[in-house]
This record gives sequence, structure tokens and C-alpha cells, in this order.
Amino acid sequence: MRAALAVLVLIAAAPLASCRPRVVVVEHDVAYTAGPREEVVVAEAAPAPRVEVIPVAPSTGHVWIAGYWSRHGGSWVWVTGRYVVRPRPAAVWVAGHWDRHPRGWIWVHGCWR
Repeated sequence: MRAALAVLVLIAAAPLASCRPRVVVVEHDVAYTAGPREEVVVAEAAPAPRVEVIPVAPSTGHVWIAGYWSRHGGSWVWVTGRYVVRPRPAAVWVAGHWDRHPRGWIWVHGCWR
């Protein structure tokens, strides 16, 4: 029961977390942390971003979230960009990105500010 409550508290607090990543120690090619916002550290840099054709927004309340490279099963996989509804009128999307870290490359999740 206590563990389930702790997980619910973490999930509820996830939207309140900042964009700052938690550092994960890498023992092999990739390491993951458990939780609602998985953090990833890899040994090699991601490929150059793909050029995406951005379609017309469905409404003025939608914001384009650019695509990015993700690591799955030891391979790089492109996650296609998409439109999402802005959570509040003045919200600005800060894009996720791969950042150099002493132990490899760390994925810094995008977030709303």
C-alpha cells in the first residue's frame, strides 16, 4: 500500500517538475529510470534532426512540438513532430534535446513554461 501511494504521489507531482533532468548512471549503452518521466543516457550522440514539413495548425490554441531522436532497443528512432493543445494561453514550449554529460548524452525532456 505504501509503495502504491508513493507511485501515485510521484505521478501527481510529475507535471510540477522542472525541465531539469535527473542524472542516470550508464553501465552499458543505455540506462533508464523508472517513473512517469523516463530519463535516458546513451553513449553516442543522436543523429542530426530530420527536416519536418510543419502542417497548418488545427487551431490557434495548438503548438507545434518538433520531432526528435529517441533511443529504443539499442537503435535510434525518430519521433515525428505533432501539434498539441497549449495548456494555458501564455504557455511556451521548451523543446526536449540531447545534452552532453560526462558519462554520455542525456535526454532533457521538453516542458511548458
